[in-house]
Amino acid sequence: MHLLAIVAHPDDADIFCGGTIAKHADRGDTVTIAHMTRGEYGGLGSETEAEIATVRESEARASGEVLGAEEVVFLEFEDGRITHSLENRLRVVDVMRRYAPDIVLTHFQDDMHPDHQATSRLVTDAYYMASLPLVETEHPPCDPDNVYFFGKPTSTFEPTCLVDISGYEDRKTEAIKQHDSQVEFLTEHGGIDAEFDNLIDSVRAEDMVYGTQVGADAAEGFLPLHELAQEYLV
Repeated sequence: MHLLAIVAHPDDADIFCGGTIAKHADRGDTVTIAHMTRGEYGGLGSETEAEIATVRESEARASGEVLGAEEVVFLEFEDGRITHSLENRLRVVDVMRRYAPDIVLTHFQDDMHPDHQATSRLVTDAYYMASLPLVETEHPPCDPDNVYFFGKPTSTFEPTCLVDISGYEDRKTEAIKQHDSQVEFLTEHGGIDAEFDNLIDSVRAEDMVYGTQVGADAAEGFLPLHELAQEYLV
């Protein structure tokens, strides 16, 4: 089984679905993490975008190794400037076809961050179009089983699929800690994104809340595009 996580920025995969990624990797599934951007806006102004992007790419590769991802890739979109367009939709279609995943993880569309919104819509559209033979891209059509959305507690996100990640809490924390450049930046932006106040404590607390709903120590929440059998995420 192949799981493809398409996320807007480095650290999104770790924060929202790191436990699920690690769990799949440990059971022998192929896991790919595709970052739309290198997160070059994630700085406080003392470095250039190129310098920030280089650091964040390195951090993302380190965190992917912690989680057990087979491949960590970057799709060359610009941070803060992802737009929903036909051209970009076809770019994501081709990425999806390149990896031909069984399931895709991505952002829930109702989200404060415009990149998360755009990524969600592009991935949803690409999922529909990836199987169409007359949609021409560099790679042949594929037909993923489903898309699972993860979201922020500040949105209307109400997950119906909770994945037990008990035993993966420390590994998820270790993956998040790889993004050392973001600690100060996310703390400074706590007033914008409330879940970034005391990031790791907040993430673990949210996972514990989801866990109580399924009788587990910790869980991550997803909303499937189609209500199908969910054995791949159990």
